[in-house]
Amino acid sequence: MAASTLNYGTSPFHCTLGLFCRSRDGRLLNAEGKGAEVIIRHWPEILEQLAACNTTFKPLSSGLMVETTCFDAVLDHRGSLLEQSHTRLRVREIYRDTSKCYVGHISHPSQGTYDDAFLEWFETLLISTTTLKPRLNQQLPASSHRVCDSSAENFWNWVRTLFIPDSALRTQLDHEPKAPASRNCQAIAEKITALFERMLRNAAVADEWDDSGRNYFSRRVRDFVNRNEPCSMVLPAFPCKSPNHAKVGGSRPDLAERIALETLHAFVENVEEIYAPGATIWIIHDGHLLSSCIGVDDDVVSEYELNLQEMYRSMFGSSTDRQAIRFCGLSDLFFSKPDRIQTFNHSWVSDPELVHNSIQTKRSEAPELARKLVMASCGISRSHLRKLILAQDPAVLKSYRGLSRFMLQDLEGPVLAGQSASRKKKTASVVAAEMMARNQAYSNLLELLFPNYIRLSIHAHNNRGPKFGIRLFPRDRVRAIDDVDGRHEPVPIYDFQLPTPWHSCIVKVEGDEVAYLAKASVARQAISSARYTGGWVDDGGKGGYFHLRGVNVGLPIKVDDEKIEAPSVLHVDTETQSLLTRNNLDPYLEARR
Repeated sequence: MAASTLNYGTSPFHCTLGLFCRSRDGRLLNAEGKGAEVIIRHWPEILEQLAACNTTFKPLSSGLMVETTCFDAVLDHRGSLLEQSHTRLRVREIYRDTSKCYVGHISHPSQGTYDDAFLEWFETLLISTTTLKPRLNQQLPASSHRVCDSSAENFWNWVRTLFIPDSALRTQLDHEPKAPASRNCQAIAEKITALFERMLRNAAVADEWDDSGRNYFSRRVRDFVNRNEPCSMVLPAFPCKSPNHAKVGGSRPDLAERIALETLHAFVENVEEIYAPGATIWIIHDGHLLSSCIGVDDDVVSEYELNLQEMYRSMFGSSTDRQAIRFCGLSDLFFSKPDRIQTFNHSWVSDPELVHNSIQTKRSEAPELARKLVMASCGISRSHLRKLILAQDPAVLKSYRGLSRFMLQDLEGPVLAGQSASRKKKTASVVAAEMMARNQAYSNLLELLFPNYIRLSIHAHNNRGPKFGIRLFPRDRVRAIDDVDGRHEPVPIYDFQLPTPWHSCIVKVEGDEVAYLAKASVARQAISSARYTGGWVDDGGKGGYFHLRGVNVGLPIKVDDEKIEAPSVLHVDTETQSLLTRNNLDPYLEARR
C-alpha cells in the first residue's frame, strides 16, 4: 500500500514534526519522525529559541515536569515542493533522569479543530512514553553548546549543589552514557542481522533487503548494542481468531499460535548466544482495534489475548523468558499509568465519526475508548481516502479491492447471515475502508511510541525498512497448503506470504515429517472425502490441531528439504504475481505499510 499517499490528515500525528533527545547543554542526541532531517538541519535555531522564549512548566503526578515553548520559525524543507515555510512551532520536553537527557516533541499548528487540552494530554503521553533514547556514536551535526537548561532545571542544579556536595556523585548523576569501548559493536550487530535473515526474515517478490534493508536493520541493532541494551523489536500481531469457522478450529489460541511463539522465542534465544543482553520482541495485540469491524465481541478478543499470554507462560516460565517475548494491549498504550486516566476528559473523543462501526458487536468501554483515541490522535482523513478510491489511485484501489474480497470471505457465516449477495459486498467494502483507516492510524501511533524499535510485520514487505516481513513458521517444520491430497506439491503464493495463525490451523498427517498450515475446511474436506480419518485434537492446553490418517497408509513420506528452501525473489512468473495480488492480504495488519 502506498502509505505516503494514504497517510494524509490533520490529526496530532500529522502535525508532528518529530521527536528528539538532547543533552542539558543543548547537543542533539537523536531525532526520529518524518521531520527528523528538518530538526537536525535547524537544530541550532531551535535550540536558540528554546533558550530565549518564554517556557511554561507543568508538573505531573509522577514528579516529571513538562516544559512547553512556542515560537515562530522558518523551516527549510529540502526535497519537497515547499522549500521554506513560516510556521509556529510548539516544543514540549521532559527531563528523563534514567537516560540523563531531555526528550521532546515538536509540532506545528493543526488545521483541524482539536482541544488544546487534548493536544497537551497526547503530546505529554508521547514524551513520557516514547522509547526514544540517545543514539551513541551517531552522526548528528554539532550544535553550539549553549546551555539550554530551563529555569526549573537551573533551580534543581542549585539544590543539588547544596544537598549533594560530593563532586564525584554529581558527576555520576550528570554523566551521559558512553558506548562500551571494548565491544566490537558493529560485528555483533552484523551477526544479529545475519541471524534474523536466516531465522525470521520473509523474502518478498520485490525484495530490497540486500540493496538497503540489511544496512538499515543493522544500524537499528547497533543502536541497542552501543548502549549494551536488549535489541527491542515491535510486532503488531495476534489479534484474535477469525470469526469464520471454515478457517479456524475455535476462538482460542491453538497449535498454530504455539509454533509461532516458539519461532519468535527461538530467535531471541539465539540472539542471547551472540549478545548477552539478548533481545525483546514486543507483541502489540491489535484485536481490539478491529474487533468491531470483523464481527468479534471485545470480550472474545480480551479472552484470546489472555489465553495467548497464558500459553506463552506455560511454555517458557523463567524470568528471562518473560523478557524475551512481552505483550501489550491497545488500552495499555494509552492508560498504563494512573495519571493519564486521571487527567483524561472523555469529551475529547465524543465525536461519533471517530470510529465507524458498521457491524453489530458487543463493545466494551475500555477498548472502545482506545479505538477512539487511536483515530483522534493519529487518524487519516476519511474523505481523502474516499477521493483516492474514486480517483482509482492504483495502490489504494488495489488494497481496497483486495481487502473487500478478503472481508467478504472472512465475514461469511453468522456475521453476514441473511443478507443478500449485493448487501454482503457493500458491507465488506464499507468494512474494508474503515479497516484501512484504522490500520494506518495504528501504524502512525506505533511510529510515535516506538520510533527506535525494529518494526516487524507478518506481511511481505520490500524489507528496505523501516518494516521487515517475518515468517512465524519455520520452513523445515511447517508448510502451508490448500489441499491435503496435494500437500507435497509446491504452492507458489505461500513462498512469499504465509497465512497467519489466526486465519488458519495446524493439520498433522500421520506419517509425514512436517505439519501443515491450512484452513480448517481443508482438513474437514479431507475427512469428508473418506480418504482420511481423524478430527480435531485438543492437546491438553498445548494447542489444538487436526490429526489425519490416510485410509490407505503406505510408507511414511519424507519431505525433500530442497523443496522448502527459501525461494528466489528474482524469477516470479505471471500466474504467481496474479495470485499474490489477489491473496496477499490480512485485514488485521495489511494496511500498515
